[in-house]
Amino acid sequence: MDFFFKPKGVAVIGATGNKNKVGYSIVKNLTMGYKGEVYPVNPKYDEIEGMPCYPSVEEVPDPVDLAIIFVPASKVPDIVKQCAGRGIKGVMIQSAGFAEVGKRGIALQEELVQIAREKRIRVWGPNCMGLVDAVNKNVFSFVSPSIWDDGLLEGNVSLIVQSGLLSAGFLIDMMSHGTMGISKACSIGNKADVEYLIGDPQTGAVGLYVEAVANGKRFLELCRQAEKPIVVLKGGKSAGGARAAMSHTASMAGNVHVIRGALRQVGVVEAHDFQQMADIAKAMAMYPAKEAQSSGKVAILTFSGAAGIVSTDMMSERGLKLAELSGKTIEALKAVFPEWMPPSNPVDLWPAIERSGAQRAYGEAVKAICADPGVDAIPKPPKRQANQSLSGPWEKGKS
Repeated sequence: MDFFFKPKGVAVIGATGNKNKVGYSIVKNLTMGYKGEVYPVNPKYDEIEGMPCYPSVEEVPDPVDLAIIFVPASKVPDIVKQCAGRGIKGVMIQSAGFAEVGKRGIALQEELVQIAREKRIRVWGPNCMGLVDAVNKNVFSFVSPSIWDDGLLEGNVSLIVQSGLLSAGFLIDMMSHGTMGISKACSIGNKADVEYLIGDPQTGAVGLYVEAVANGKRFLELCRQAEKPIVVLKGGKSAGGARAAMSHTASMAGNVHVIRGALRQVGVVEAHDFQQMADIAKAMAMYPAKEAQSSGKVAILTFSGAAGIVSTDMMSERGLKLAELSGKTIEALKAVFPEWMPPSNPVDLWPAIERSGAQRAYGEAVKAICADPGVDAIPKPPKRQANQSLSGPWEKGKS
């Protein structure tokens, strides 16, 4: 499927020179970052953005192995046939009006799938917003070209989202606030036919927003075999949400308890909202997997005793345990703590900070706890708490 992510040439069927139309945004985004050939296709134009515009996909020259389609849904099946006849390997259908709109759209989508099977052409979509690849600067999407204003933030988390506007809105929010870099964001819409990212070397973790999974057995097997962390946000968990999912992407949501249990069995982490999905995926991509013998025992370092208590409660609800600090660790901590405050876990560092200063208190505490074989993980505090003093110990210690 490299032709979806690394095409040699891209035809944009439904391109337009009208800057207020979606077809223009697709072309503009391609010219901003993509290094291959771009071929606008629309019989109404001779050129768009200084590039020749072709009346049909049959007249597009080589090289071309991907077509982005944004035309009325009724015209899409014939366009896909033309693409297959032209030798194009994949089509990214960003048009809406398929299974999500009822019987007529379902018939169109079934025709589309049948054409894809007969002509051996791969389909991404329909009813999607395509691909944003921040690492390779490939924006194959009608997302607003304003996404380029502050630059695309690179990362190693890839997102697969069964929604166009959700992925675009969330992506732009992350970019504008600088909260998280992205490798690839894939909006797959009705997901008639597409799989990829587990083997992508630029992806460290995969976040998925799905409303339903058409081939559950295949999906679970992929998750079980995956060497990368997978985080899932499931839409349509409530009765009302399931009805909304049916009208959104024609998804049968399924029994949430069965789905949740199946995901847990294959090692998939479930998130409860989009921000949490991104945060968990980012954390899991950032740090290597813990060994199988890890027991989930955590040491908490904090400058607030109450924060340590609340953190303990929160982790307990999620199946984690407070680690029992070894005698050697306790003795090392005593070197920075006042005599009247015996250290324990959670480690309330405020008295140690008052006695030894923030840099020494945090630094010595982190070193001691990282060396404790009974500690599996240490939640990392914001840098402002540590007064920028933790860069060395944290980078090489537990996470």
